[in-house]
Amino acid sequence: MAGLLTQLRAAARIGLYLLVAYVAIQLWQDPAGAAQATMDMIEGIGQFFATLLDKIGQFVRGLSE
Repeated sequence: MAGLLTQLRAAARIGLYLLVAYVAIQLWQDPAGAAQATMDMIEGIGQFFATLLDKIGQFVRGLSE
């Protein structure tokens, strides 16, 4: 069991290194595009949480009716 956990950790570490390498290459090849993609992702996350807070507010108001 410990051997399997060690192998999974090693695979996760390799995956993380590959992800970091991919991001670094993308930044090197197209910094403006990578920046725009990052901003779009941050904007999407912000919109998700704004919608979530609105829905929670509607739910709480619905409980008080």
